[in-house]
Amino acid sequence: MINISAEQGLYSTPVEIRVAASVTQLPIVRGLAETLVLLSDFTLDEVADIRLAVDEVCSTLIAVAAPESSLNCRFTVGDTVLLVRVDGLAEKPGLPDQRSFGWHVLRTLTDSVEATQDSFDATVSGYPTTVEFRRVRGKA
Repeated sequence: MINISAEQGLYSTPVEIRVAASVTQLPIVRGLAETLVLLSDFTLDEVADIRLAVDEVCSTLIAVAAPESSLNCRFTVGDTVLLVRVDGLAEKPGLPDQRSFGWHVLRTLTDSVEATQDSFDATVSGYPTTVEFRRVRGKA
C-alpha cells in the first residue's frame, strides 16, 4: 500500500470543520486556518496569505451555495505544504469563474488551486462543488 499523503509531504491528521454556507461563519473558518498555520511554523506573511485564500474560497462557494447547505473545510498540514479542501453544494451548475479577480487572487496566493463540480445530486438537491488549494511553506 502506498501512502500518497506521505509522498506529497502531508503527514498530519487532517482537521475538518463543517459550517453553514453563510458569511456569518467566515470568521470561524478563517480563525481555524490561521491557528493551524501559526502552530505549524508558517511565516506571518504566509499566514496572512493563507487566511485570505481560505476566505476567498469560502466566499466563492457561499455565493453559489444551495439554501440551507454547509461547507466542509479540510486542512492538512505537512512538513512543507498545506492542503486546503473546501466542499460545498452549489444551487446551480457551473464552476467558479476562473477569470474573476477573486480567482486571480487565489492563484497569486497559492501554489495550485483547482475547482471541480459533480453532476446534480438529487439526494442533496444541488451540485457538489469542491475548491482545493496547496501552499508550500517557505517558498519565495
